[in-house]
Amino acid sequence: MESIDLMTLWVGMLEELKKTVPPRIYTAFFEGEIIPYSYENNVLTLDTTQEFICKYVGNKYTPLLETVAKNVTGMTTTIKLITSSVGVSIPPEPTETISVEDIKQVQRQPKPQPVQPVNTTFTAPEEMKWEQPVLPSMDSYPPESPENMDIRTAADIQEPAPLERTETNLIHNYTFETFVVANSNRIAHATALAIAEGKKINPFYIFGGSGLGKTHLMHAIGHRILQNFPDTRLRCITSEDFVNEFIQSIQDKSTESFRQRYRNIDVLLVDDIQFLGRGDKDSSKEEFFHTFNKLYQEQKQMVFTSDRPPQDIKRLEDRLRSRFQSGMIASIDPPDLETRTAILRNWAEKEHVDIEPDAINYIAANVNENIRDLNGAFISVQGLSSQLKSKITLTLTQQALKYLTDAKDEKKYITIDEITKSVCEYYRIPYKELMGKKKTKDITMPRQIAMYLCRELTDNTYPHIGTAFNGRDHSTVMHACSKVAKTMEKDSHFREKIEELKIKITGVDN
Repeated sequence: MESIDLMTLWVGMLEELKKTVPPRIYTAFFEGEIIPYSYENNVLTLDTTQEFICKYVGNKYTPLLETVAKNVTGMTTTIKLITSSVGVSIPPEPTETISVEDIKQVQRQPKPQPVQPVNTTFTAPEEMKWEQPVLPSMDSYPPESPENMDIRTAADIQEPAPLERTETNLIHNYTFETFVVANSNRIAHATALAIAEGKKINPFYIFGGSGLGKTHLMHAIGHRILQNFPDTRLRCITSEDFVNEFIQSIQDKSTESFRQRYRNIDVLLVDDIQFLGRGDKDSSKEEFFHTFNKLYQEQKQMVFTSDRPPQDIKRLEDRLRSRFQSGMIASIDPPDLETRTAILRNWAEKEHVDIEPDAINYIAANVNENIRDLNGAFISVQGLSSQLKSKITLTLTQQALKYLTDAKDEKKYITIDEITKSVCEYYRIPYKELMGKKKTKDITMPRQIAMYLCRELTDNTYPHIGTAFNGRDHSTVMHACSKVAKTMEKDSHFREKIEELKIKITGVDN
C-alpha cells in the first residue's frame, strides 16, 4: 500500500461508512463527532469528545470500522476508541438501545473538527452550536457584605465606555498564525479558533504543563476576536491580577468601580486560574464567583487556562469548580518529536535562519519537555551562530547545547544518515543501492538492518524512517524491524553483528 496520511485514511473510511450505515446514525455518530487521532502499528485510534458516542460506537460498530479500515489501507487494522475528555480507551458495554432523543441530544453538542496538519487553518462549522444551561439568577445569591461595598450615587454607576486596547494585555506575537497545530493540542486549537470566529463555547478551560502553549492559544483567541469584532470589550488578565486589583479596590473603597470594570465586558480571558484556589483570599474568590455568574448569564465568553484540570485545584470551592467543568475542557500535552521538529522549522523559516536539518533534529531530540525550553535552546544556538558568524550546523548546535547533554548525561545523538553510511561501510555496499529499489539478498538484508537500527537508535517514527529510505511505506519499515528482531533471537552470530554495528555507530561499548 502507498503511504497514506491520517486524514486521507479517515476520509476514505467515511465515504464507505456513508454507504453502509443508516444516514441518521452516520450523521449523529460518525460525521464530525469522531476525529482520527493516530495510526501506528496497524492500530487506528479514533477520538470523540463524548463518552456516550465512544461507548455506543465501540459496542456497535468496531467490527465494521475495522473492515472499512482494511478496505482503505489494504491491511488488517485494529480500531481503538478514546474520549478526548479523559484520553483513555472506553471499554464496550453490554448492548444498549438508542432512541431518537439520544441522537438529537448528540446532534446538539459542539462538533469537533478533523485533525489539522501542522500550520493549517481551521474553519468553524456552522453546526457548532452552544447551548448554555440555566444557572441561578444573581438575585438568589446572598447580599454582598457592606464592608466590601462603597457608597455610590446613580450618576457614579454609569455604563462604562468600551475598554481601551491597552487594557487587553495581549502579547502581540501570540496569534493563531504563530501557533503550531499537532495531535498534542489539536482539540484545544480547534475549539479556540471556533470561539475566535464567534461561536459560544462557554466557559472554555485549557489545561496542561508549563510552556506548552496555553497562554499563547488564549491570547490568540483575543487577537482574532478583536480582529473580527473590533468593538468587543475584552479583558485578558491572570488570576493573580484579579485578586490584587480586587484587594486594591477594597483599600481604595472603589469596589463598585472594580465590578463595573469586570462585569460589563464581552470577553474575559484569565490565565493561571489555579492560583485562585491558593491561600485564604475568600473575599476575592467570592467576587470572582459573582463575576463569573454575571458574565455567564449574559452569555459573555470566558476562557481560562490552568496547569491542571478543575478537580485537581485544591481549596477551590465546589460551586466554582462545577462551573469550570460545565463547559469545554481541553488539555495540551507535551509536543512529540514530529511537533518539536515542525515548530523549529517554522521558527527558522519565519526568522530566515540558515540551519541544517540535522541541527534541527538534534535540538528536537534533546529538548522534549516544553516549547519554552525549545525556544531557549533555539535562541542559544542562534546566539553562538551569530558570535561565530557561521551557519547553524550540527557541530555548532552540539557545542551550543552542550550544557543540556552534559546535564542529562545522554548518549551521543545519532542521525539516520550516520546509520545508513555505517551500514554501507560495514557491508561494503554502495549507498545508492542501499537506498534504492534493488531487492537482492545482499542488499535487502543490510537495508532492513539499517531500518532496524534507525528505529532502535533514534526517536524517528516508522513513517519518518520510511520517508528517509526513498519514500518507502511505514509498513515496510515495520516488517524490516520485526524480521531483524526475530533473526536476532534465533541467530546469536547475527545478533553479535548487530551489536558490533551499534558500537560502531554510537561509539559506546556497553
